[in-house]
Amino acid sequence: MGARALFGRKSADYKKSLRDLTRQAFEHENRLTMALLILGGIVLLIGIVIYVFYASVFPWSQLPLPDLVRWIGVAMGLISIPLIGWIHWALGRAFSKSLTIQEEHQLVTTGLYRWIRHPMYTVFIIYFLSLFLVSTNLFLLVTFIIMVITFIFRIPKEEEMLINQFGDAYREYMKRTGRLLPRLRKPQDTRK
Repeated sequence: MGARALFGRKSADYKKSLRDLTRQAFEHENRLTMALLILGGIVLLIGIVIYVFYASVFPWSQLPLPDLVRWIGVAMGLISIPLIGWIHWALGRAFSKSLTIQEEHQLVTTGLYRWIRHPMYTVFIIYFLSLFLVSTNLFLLVTFIIMVITFIFRIPKEEEMLINQFGDAYREYMKRTGRLLPRLRKPQDTRK
């Protein structure tokens, strides 16, 4: 959240009112994605409160995972923090919390975007999985699942917007990058 707040100040959305940001989100997001984002936020908040203040009252919400798994979660969480900063740095003014094309929007292909079209979603998946592994809290597992489902519904809409904005440049970018993970093989040249 700190990285998003720091880099969010550089985004074109920074000076927009909450009302304008909400309107913008509902214009560009579908209702299912908005519902999943809201539900995920609520479940995340409940999970954190239960984990921090009421874990002993809700023993059924704790899964007995080994300490090694929890330490792997710590490592994943620590790795995700500088990655999210790097992603925001690469996006600069193009960053937005909702699906939108900014004024004078340029296609970003630097940083992690050099290899992955949606590295922010990849890092959020790592981060939310790390929260669950560290806490072993079922509410945070539900949050992780909701976020993954949200990204599954959101990515095609986002890619459609980017194709409409950048056309063949984005299609070419899609050919050489992976959606959530880097491509393992170079795409075949079909011009033969």
